Amino acid sequence: MAKKYDAVVGGGSVAGLAFAAEAAKRGISVLVAEEHDEIGEPEKCDGLVSLRGLRRYGFAPKREVIQNEIASAVVHSPGGRDLAVNATGLDVVVLDRSAYDKQLAERAESWGARLQTRARAAVATESHQGVSVNVGGELVEAKYYVDATGPSSSHRSGILSAAKYEIEADWINERVVEIFADAEKYPGFFAWVIPYGPRLAKVGAAGRGIDAFEALDSFLSTRPHKRLRRVAAPIYVGGPVEEFAVGRRVKVGESAGQVKPTTAGGISTSVAGAVIAARWLSDSIQLGEPAMLARYQPDWESRYLKEMRSMLRIRRVFSKLSNPDMDSVVSLLSSPKLLTKLSRSDFDFHASALLGALGVTGILRLAKVVASVEAKSLLTGP
Repeated sequence: MAKKYDAVVGGGSVAGLAFAAEAAKRGISVLVAEEHDEIGEPEKCDGLVSLRGLRRYGFAPKREVIQNEIASAVVHSPGGRDLAVNATGLDVVVLDRSAYDKQLAERAESWGARLQTRARAAVATESHQGVSVNVGGELVEAKYYVDATGPSSSHRSGILSAAKYEIEADWINERVVEIFADAEKYPGFFAWVIPYGPRLAKVGAAGRGIDAFEALDSFLSTRPHKRLRRVAAPIYVGGPVEEFAVGRRVKVGESAGQVKPTTAGGISTSVAGAVIAARWLSDSIQLGEPAMLARYQPDWESRYLKEMRSMLRIRRVFSKLSNPDMDSVVSLLSSPKLLTKLSRSDFDFHASALLGALGVTGILRLAKVVASVEAKSLLTGP
């Protein structure tokens, strides 16, 4: 006889585990199926996150999981101009993502969720009453299937190839995140350096239509370093999908596109999606009202959709910039008043903070610099 659960979760990363912990805490029986041998491995995410975002939903990391606290972020334009934002008041840290995922797994199990590794999950059949899920070759019955498998779970536009190394080098600034913009080398994205300890950093490069590792090797070719680890993982910058829940299938995290289109960061927004989904799913089961699950998407969107749309508009503008445009934009954004406003903003809502700091006059100046319809659309709002 098939085992039965209220929910089977495909994917044992941050969104799937946060969902499992929140749902299990609310009395929902949950099975998490993770295809890899170990929770948190391989580590594909750089772990840059706002503690504020995680605290909002009760999933703040333990102190030992935090690798570094970030003091500032510097954007380098192709022509060598710099834009530096003071981040000391933004609660931005770098997590050991493997350790954080394990923390979430322990929390989920403590509430009664079951975790199964080396098991890929796939829906076999679906009806109005539930789903039959193939978990590692065994059929499991559930009321809902929760897709937390990431961007590879569907063929959406907005996926970029990315190359990442962990390195050791003398030139790393321990508390400074660095972004290197170059429309020719990293079209539609950038290269980055995220320090996670003394002389240690997670470096990467991504862009549309490029060999990401070739671009990253070129970036590091003039920067002496020792390579510690190599990671290849796609990043998603396409924004939220149209529907988070259809029938007995629910999407959370990257599967739902709950990822920042500007930076591809999505730890806190994915945790938010997972927790909100777990709350509405548990209510729908316990109260016998399946229609309640329909409130999950508008609940998440009421918090994040406006910001996501602003990020998408900024991404469209950014993707149109030439290298001279980037130099001009960095100069435009480098006013002390604007930088002060950004230093007092919320890391998870940086697009709204940027547009608010620019104001109408600043956006008009930006539109004049890049001479694009997309830039002018920043005035119209979501």
